[in-house]
Amino acid sequence: MQRGALRSRVPDHRARRHPHRGGVEASAREPRRRLPAHAASPDSRHGSFFLAAAHAQTAANPATATELPTVEVIGIRPVPGLGTPLRDIPAAVQSATARELSEHDARDLADHLGRSFAGINLNDAQGNAFQQNLNYRGFTASPLLGLPQGLSVFVDGVRVNEAFGDMVNWDLIPRNAMATAHLLSGSNPVFGLNTLGGVLTIQTKSGFAFPGSALRLAGGAFGRRSAEAETGGHGEHADYFAAVNLHHEAGWREHSPSALRQAFFKSGWQDARTDLDVSLALADNSMQG
Repeated sequence: MQRGALRSRVPDHRARRHPHRGGVEASAREPRRRLPAHAASPDSRHGSFFLAAAHAQTAANPATATELPTVEVIGIRPVPGLGTPLRDIPAAVQSATARELSEHDARDLADHLGRSFAGINLNDAQGNAFQQNLNYRGFTASPLLGLPQGLSVFVDGVRVNEAFGDMVNWDLIPRNAMATAHLLSGSNPVFGLNTLGGVLTIQTKSGFAFPGSALRLAGGAFGRRSAEAETGGHGEHADYFAAVNLHHEAGWREHSPSALRQAFFKSGWQDARTDLDVSLALADNSMQG
């Protein structure tokens, strides 16, 4: 394509000399003359050709919009209790088993997490061992209202945070009914609102995994006495599990006793294609702090 330059002339309204007269005459008195179309200057014709060619090139190459294919992002709900392998969870995972809970002689799950898991610290704001604040990565899971709650707790895939304030009542989760506990670090919208610091997933025992019966009696300082009993069994497809926990202690200070009465029942059906469980948890606790 040839390049052309558009030129324009600006009339000079200052006084100029008349070509036939010797004097000076104001150009404003001279009438304007319009050139016919065929008498246009070569420069103006060249400029018109340049504009027409540019317009033709734009019309020949219209702008096109490229539409990319749809990208589907599928996230796996990382709840190990529902069968998700730990290797498929994109987060740091800390785990605890029922054997570890029993061997460490923890009062409840929060007590065990504070002893064994990295990054967790507990503070006894209420003066009661069963109403502790669990702090992790700047967020808290606590039975007290008004704290920066940012940890979600799930039991068999069901969220147990209270609807008001996202509080967590640790005394409602019987220790001898827990099979595994996993702490997943980081925020994850798959677990719902307010899952900011992490999520704690708990899987309860079943008759298939924990058949037989067990009885545990314990005692300690400050009038601590506890009794735990559990039993489980299964047939070809059905199973059952039951656990009862009784605990009483006077507390490390005066007028701060605790009395826990917990019961847990679970029944299920399992075959090659189906795994169905129904559980019931009962608690009648009295704690002063």
